[in-house]
Amino acid sequence: MKKIIVILVAVIFAMGVTIPAYAENPAGAKPKGKMSVEDMKGKIISSIDERIKTLQEEKACVSAAQTHEDLRKCRESVKKERKEFREERKEERREHKGK
Repeated sequence: MKKIIVILVAVIFAMGVTIPAYAENPAGAKPKGKMSVEDMKGKIISSIDERIKTLQEEKACVSAAQTHEDLRKCRESVKKERKEFREERKEERREHKGK
């Protein structure tokens, strides 16, 4: 009996959360602040191009390296660039969510 009551309470709670959310954005309605497919594709392609550029720079650096120290510097440079890239993307996501 307790199981049934707990399940019913959970179902009622779930409905209480999902129904108002559905009412705010019924199926088929475009949510506010969402990017179009073309905008999203452009952003993704830009991100891919940036990663390709970074990889090409890393490859050139490694190819030109003469010592272990040179290789270490290449690695540090790449790590720094990747960290900056991730932070930029994180900031963009924060700005997008804030809209």
